[in-house]
Amino acid sequence: TLIPMGPALIGLSAGNIQQLAANLVIAFSTTVLGLLAGGVAYCILLVKKKWYTQDLSDMEYVVEVLK
Repeated sequence: TLIPMGPALIGLSAGNIQQLAANLVIAFSTTVLGLLAGGVAYCILLVKKKWYTQDLSDMEYVVEVLK
């Protein structure tokens, strides 16, 4: 998000509001997409963690039955 902020600030200093607006839209859009990707990755992590916990529980049960 910092990469488009440089040209946005240059546009602001030059009085080019259109360049500022375009670069700010890019900066905030990439931030939102990054948060969305992080949220999806976190949901995947939770599902996989649940699967692994269940697998471990199943293996512990099998070990107890075989004793």
